[in-house]
Amino acid sequence: MKDLMMTGGNTPFEQAAARHKRGSQRVSIMIACDHICTLIEECNVMINTWRDEVDEKGVASAETRMLAAEALKDKQTAEAALDELMKRAEELGFVN
Repeated sequence: MKDLMMTGGNTPFEQAAARHKRGSQRVSIMIACDHICTLIEECNVMINTWRDEVDEKGVASAETRMLAAEALKDKQTAEAALDELMKRAEELGFVN
């Protein structure tokens, strides 16, 4: 009986609600993408710090190696999350 009362989104209010929902999804995806990209950039900074230290001194300190190893793991996880996010965005029709 409920289905008989559904208009399928023909009224202006239903259309506005659908546009609002779609817009909210886009904003959520963009914010998540921005956070993931920021994390990847931070990981790259730490990895580059390790590389610079190795280039200058020939060996990196234990702390730098540990932080760079953790940054590499985080970067790989973030890249996988970004890939999954883009797949979901494509499924929703947000990515061309």
